[in-house]
Amino acid sequence: MQSILRRIRTKYYKWTEPAFRLPIHTEIPTERLGTPYGGWIIPQNKLSLDSVCYLVGAGEDISFDLALIDKFGCQAHIFDPTPRAVEHVKTVQNNIAIGKPTACLTSPTGFYPDYALPMAEKIHLYPTGVWNEDTYLRFFAPTNEAYVSHSLVNLQQTEQFIEVPVERLKTIANRLGHSSINLLKIDIEGAEYQVIESIVQDGLHIDILCIEFDESAANHFDRRYMQRITDALASLLAAGFVIIAKEKDCHNYTLIHQRII
Repeated sequence: MQSILRRIRTKYYKWTEPAFRLPIHTEIPTERLGTPYGGWIIPQNKLSLDSVCYLVGAGEDISFDLALIDKFGCQAHIFDPTPRAVEHVKTVQNNIAIGKPTACLTSPTGFYPDYALPMAEKIHLYPTGVWNEDTYLRFFAPTNEAYVSHSLVNLQQTEQFIEVPVERLKTIANRLGHSSINLLKIDIEGAEYQVIESIVQDGLHIDILCIEFDESAANHFDRRYMQRITDALASLLAAGFVIIAKEKDCHNYTLIHQRII
């Protein structure tokens, strides 16, 4: 009964959600990589072997990250301090290196595809979070213990937490020697607003942005969540980005900078 009521409530919230009114440039060709759960829409023909890809937020589905390596041959720099996520990425990397299948519960097949052994060398894991300063913060657990994603802003208002290192994106790029980022994926459970603000403030050279806004009709801090999402995206538009795609049933957006159109 609770499950039925939850679905009804979610549908009601979604039906009453304010409309999204920023322009989406659907004329730009796109493709989708990864599983239905963990995949992302990206522009076609904009990445290559030399592309620098930052994937912030791994969880237990790195199908998008792996698909980028497989399709373009580029390096994947993965950032997530969640212990289960760290363990998952390491398991995937080790299994690829020895040709062993790896389970992916969000994949339609239940497994990641089979990849060539050398691909494991292109996975780079950093057990750190991304924030708007370099410090240590509380990382709050989700309500459901079966879920993996923690939140720096305590999106689900829980009491359990771990303390983790976090860094400003500019700090990370400087340390890794990257003057530009060709693709940045942000899936960080409500902390995206602070990171977007830091990106704009620092004038970071980013070509493609894949952003999940984790506030939704059924899970938000307050009813102004749509205004927060719109304001964050508007700040990116003012910085030279354009929106080229939005996932149908969630607030996942893909943007590219005007200089690469």
